[in-house]
Amino acid sequence: MFDVLIKNAKIVSSQEIIEGNLYIRDEKIAAVSRELLDEGAAKVIDGAGKYAMPGVVDEHVHIIDMGQPELGKYELDSGSAAVGGITTVLEMPLSMPPSTTLENFKKKEERAGSAFVVDYGLYGGAVPGNLEEMYKINDAGCIGFKAMMAGSVPGMFDVADDGSLLEIFRAIKEMDSTIGVHAENDALIHIEEQHLKAAGRKDITAYLDSRSEFQENEAVRRAIYLNSDPECRLIIVHASNPGAVDIIHQAKAEGHNVHCETGPHYLALCKEDGPRVGPYMKFAPPAREKAQTEILWQQLAEGKIDTIGSDHGGHTKENKEKGWADIWQAGNGALGLETSLPVMLTEGVNKGRITMQKLVEVMCENPAKLFRIFPQKGTLQVGADADVVLVDLDKEYTVDASKFHSVVKHSPFNGFAIKGAPVLTMVRGTVVAENGEVVGQPGHGKMVRPIK
Repeated sequence: MFDVLIKNAKIVSSQEIIEGNLYIRDEKIAAVSRELLDEGAAKVIDGAGKYAMPGVVDEHVHIIDMGQPELGKYELDSGSAAVGGITTVLEMPLSMPPSTTLENFKKKEERAGSAFVVDYGLYGGAVPGNLEEMYKINDAGCIGFKAMMAGSVPGMFDVADDGSLLEIFRAIKEMDSTIGVHAENDALIHIEEQHLKAAGRKDITAYLDSRSEFQENEAVRRAIYLNSDPECRLIIVHASNPGAVDIIHQAKAEGHNVHCETGPHYLALCKEDGPRVGPYMKFAPPAREKAQTEILWQQLAEGKIDTIGSDHGGHTKENKEKGWADIWQAGNGALGLETSLPVMLTEGVNKGRITMQKLVEVMCENPAKLFRIFPQKGTLQVGADADVVLVDLDKEYTVDASKFHSVVKHSPFNGFAIKGAPVLTMVRGTVVAENGEVVGQPGHGKMVRPIK
């Protein structure tokens, strides 16, 4: 007897879509069959007309529960992830205190253990002077590391200068870990900000202008070059413009161990939306011109972009609202857990820019592979965790951020028309979200560690 049967679904991998049935036993995918098996199941879910895809592995999430509960709470925000079809959250180290020491990492692990609705992995922080702690955090089972070349919070998560970054890359290589790098040129950003502020500019476009493609692409090139000797597993996170993507792709073609992440907010929002969306579009790097977003879609379809991360995180609505009068007063970040997959289905799959197979490749399989949790996660093959999302490509609704399940309730996609969304989410064979509501319990989620 199987625990669960999902029948008559269109089962998606990066390679194919088959009409068939998924069987689950003991939290794992037990069988995949085009025909119904003779053995029965305790629970049957009809997937007719729906796509069954692996749960999304969101490699880039800032819930920021620790020390700042007004910005995020694991119990609530992980429920938001479940509603959005995300079954594994990889939580970034920027919290209070940051996960830059073993002590802080263990505190986060303890807090997360009783709170997450979905499964999760925890990053360690890579900052100047913490190499010894990095090795300890790695031994404790961190999913990977994060370093910042710009945009840090002084005193909490410091910018890594070139010398520090080289040492960090060497350590990552020795540990056989993975590092995501925020690649922007901190010095150039500060110069542009000073000029714009001196000119009295306080509008959202001023912020967008302060973080040019030039400075981003310079930092991307520098990160890749600094890694050319260690050649650790490097992900350039949230690449925002086609030039950055091309730089990464060319380096990879030359044999460098570098990979490219972008996010739905760079594919579905553009600089021209700034006056309408205002401070809710303040994230770093910023959105680019509409013509460039179309090129990003092409690059995604062509395989030049490896992964999609939501970069979920943000400040309170009160903080963001200050940005209408003075954009420099608003914090960086945007929520994405509930919108990431629906936006990609709407703007990508349903508009013919990418296939369902490509979506599964960049949102499920590739993140799991890069962070060494494949085939436990990111696939529906036999033996994998039964993390399953049923998708209805015809489901339509309008994003209403006030109804988000997270602590903070705002979004640059508020009012956005969605067509295509998850209608059921399972984590290890247990339904945790259904029809836009959280049904899973805090504490169901388990911590995932790299498979060695």
